[in-house]
Amino acid sequence: MIVFIISVAPMQAHAFNEKRLVAIGDSIPYGYNLTKENKNPPKESFPYLIGMEKDMEVTNLSIPGLTSAQLLMAVRSNKIFRESLKEADYVIVYIGGNDLLNVVKKNGGLDGLKMEEAAPVIRDLIYNVYSTILEIDELTDGKILVYNIYNPYPAAGDKLSTPLAYINQQYASLIQLLKHFASVTLINAYKAYHDHPEYIIKGDVHPTEKGQRILAEITLKHLDE
Repeated sequence: MIVFIISVAPMQAHAFNEKRLVAIGDSIPYGYNLTKENKNPPKESFPYLIGMEKDMEVTNLSIPGLTSAQLLMAVRSNKIFRESLKEADYVIVYIGGNDLLNVVKKNGGLDGLKMEEAAPVIRDLIYNVYSTILEIDELTDGKILVYNIYNPYPAAGDKLSTPLAYINQQYASLIQLLKHFASVTLINAYKAYHDHPEYIIKGDVHPTEKGQRILAEITLKHLDE
């Protein structure tokens, strides 16, 4: 996985405009499964929708399957990530879904998920996000946009409610703390997706084109704050 991170090159749009947006994270900002090939982040992914709306240069460094620990490693040591972040006016940080999905799989699915099993994973996730934001803040004066986690299994009802509520509460507290010394904003993807299963590809955990548009819409209102 580390080799894969190092080999990823930025995909850009609107290369000669002043403002620059850099997206880092997992398959959600990548736009996974919006196309059959999944070879490059598609133009329908929400970072590019934001770029088109605001006429900004976009570098999408998101990697499907990425965990929070792997993202932290990339931000700390990968030259492409670090050089791109230095030039950013806005940084999208969307991570954490794979941390949660991996613990679900490890416990045999949602029915086997126990909070005591998820708690150490959530603790590490929050620490990794905190450390990632600090690294980004050292590299750029740009605004950092951090997303909480929507329910990837809306048909499962309340089975993920407890861990998701705990994670997102921790996200909110973390961003509130970081606001004292960093330009960081929390984007509430969980609230936007709640009671909207149509935003997620059927039989999948990734956003539909409409779901990607929603992520763009809830982000745009924070760009000029």
